Amino acid sequence: MTPFDPVALVAMLVAFYSPPSVPKLQQARAERPTYFAGGTLRGTSGEKLFLPDGRIFDLIFAVDGPVAQRRYQALDVTTATGDPDPFPLEPGPLDPLDEEAPIFPTPRTGEFTSLVAEELAGFGASDQQLELAGVAVAEFGGATALEASSAQLLGPAAEHHAAMRVALDLDDPAEELEAAGLTRGTIEAAVNEYADDPPPDIAEPEPGVTPPDEDDHGEGRGKPGDDHG
Repeated sequence: MTPFDPVALVAMLVAFYSPPSVPKLQQARAERPTYFAGGTLRGTSGEKLFLPDGRIFDLIFAVDGPVAQRRYQALDVTTATGDPDPFPLEPGPLDPLDEEAPIFPTPRTGEFTSLVAEELAGFGASDQQLELAGVAVAEFGGATALEASSAQLLGPAAEHHAAMRVALDLDDPAEELEAAGLTRGTIEAAVNEYADDPPPDIAEPEPGVTPPDEDDHGEGRGKPGDDHG
């Protein structure tokens, strides 16, 4: 059986089962029984861990109080019940967690600046080199060339387009309408010349029947020497 480690148990509970509550404590006991070293959860509210060796640990501080006041702990309450601890633990190298202490220490001012300065010095950077780099950026003529080409090519095109729009706005379509009206009589006169009735349709011959004018023995065409007078 894995020895009971109260520090590892508290760290596991804080990491995976916060905020503290008895149902979450029971869930942790079911999902990670190794951390509980074979102990059972009992007590008035079920927040105490009873180990097989007889030790008792209170795992939730202020279990009946507000949620904001609760926190996980591994407080040995075996002697508080009047029973001596048959297996006392020896002092270890780890100290209990202080929940009031900040997790990350406050950084000291000035260290970052000094570190950056040291790294830049290692690359050989100097004020003169930085000044030369700034001058090279200031003397870049790409923007000037772009403005010159825009004024040379796009400017005349924009002016021509504006002049065309003005000419279209000033164009009066009355002249076109008048010209169309002057030729209307001529067009109608030419149309009336071809207003005669079309000739009657000629019946199409049936397939396989020779037209009368092509049949030598037909009624529509006489034999040589016949007198039809």
